[in-house]
Amino acid sequence: MLGTDIALKHQVSEARFRDLLAEAERQRSVAIALDARPRGRRAGISEARAAVATLLLRAGSWLMPEEAPNAGNSPVAFEFRPGQ
Repeated sequence: MLGTDIALKHQVSEARFRDLLAEAERQRSVAIALDARPRGRRAGISEARAAVATLLLRAGSWLMPEEAPNAGNSPVAFEFRPGQ
């Protein structure tokens, strides 16, 4: 019984190894196919990044005061002001 147990474990290990090799080969072929694909400039993404950066700068300038408020004049440390 011990011999058959070892033989079955060996067969299972070999099957797992073959599965791992097949998966590695699939991943390699996908990587080769993706590398062979021509890469075009994706203008939409860079334009979206620029738009988001502009919006964040505007939101930051709207939320933050231009000058630090004088501690004696204003008890509030955070205030809203109209955007520029």
